[in-house]
Amino acid sequence: MPAAAPSVPRRLPLRRRLLFALVPLAAVLLVAELAIRLVRAPLHFGSFREFRVDLMRRNYPAERDPQLGYVPRANFASTDNHWGTRVSIDEHGLRRNGGAAAPADVPAVVAVGDSFTFGDQVDDDASWPAQLEPLLGRPVRNGGVFGYSLTQAVLRGEQLVQRFAATDLVVSFIAGDLERCEYSKRYTPVPWFDLRGDELVLQPVPADDAVADPGKQWKDLLGHSALLDAVFANTSRAWWYENEKQVTVPHLVGRGREIGERLMDRIAAFCRARGVRLLVVLQGEKQDDNASAVLARAQAAGARTLDLVDRFLAAERADPSVRARWFDGHMTRAGNGWVAAHIAVALQAPR
Repeated sequence: MPAAAPSVPRRLPLRRRLLFALVPLAAVLLVAELAIRLVRAPLHFGSFREFRVDLMRRNYPAERDPQLGYVPRANFASTDNHWGTRVSIDEHGLRRNGGAAAPADVPAVVAVGDSFTFGDQVDDDASWPAQLEPLLGRPVRNGGVFGYSLTQAVLRGEQLVQRFAATDLVVSFIAGDLERCEYSKRYTPVPWFDLRGDELVLQPVPADDAVADPGKQWKDLLGHSALLDAVFANTSRAWWYENEKQVTVPHLVGRGREIGERLMDRIAAFCRARGVRLLVVLQGEKQDDNASAVLARAQAAGARTLDLVDRFLAAERADPSVRARWFDGHMTRAGNGWVAAHIAVALQAPR
């Protein structure tokens, strides 16, 4: 009897083999999708990409403003933000200082700037304007706004000085605020100044926000996946959202320093005409020639100035631990206390 031929395993059809290969891959992708959603926003069912390009959809208390682009949303209070800190906004769109209020019948100090003034990452009572208030025994109005350019800070300072009849204006900025002066949009359309000869010409916020990117709808559709949003944001950052979030004015690229210098002339003249004392403060942890030049221009225009970058670097040389204690992306409670102490001395110094 002839030996039986060895059995040959029957090959699975290609379709079934692909199915068996795709099932574990799909399971891995599903787990990754759920994990990223749990970390970012487990109950969000819209486009995760919108969080990156639309400030109003992020967990910042912001609302659109026809003069400044956006401002903090009035009458807001929550701990629902990136850091779980207490953020409270009063009826004027200013961040509250927490704790006991300073006497209302005492002339106010207005503070404007970006997130370093607003107090990102800390509770209401830990921003430097909040810690400055008890040192002065006077109301300090915190007009700082996250993401502002020096242009927006100066325009907001002009508004608030007149609204509150302030006797002192503190304008704080970091080096990055000068580059922001070159943008016509940052999350939302923003005001910007054009350079025409020696003059600044204000370009107001447009009434609408037309988006020229023909792929926006497809990007928003793909952005409903938290996983795809994370992949594209880390591999194709400019294409995925940066080019839409920040739109530069082409002929102003690299001219933020010039704009900043002229802004110092403008705000110094504004304060001088109203008898308001101006203090310009440079914050941050790294020296920058452009920022230093803008600070020098403020001094030449008659403003008091305070270079806290230089003072921080001197403090760090004496005690290297201060960087970790005072900075955590933005400034910590202790770091803001250090800023407030220096600003208090500068404001109380005789002219």
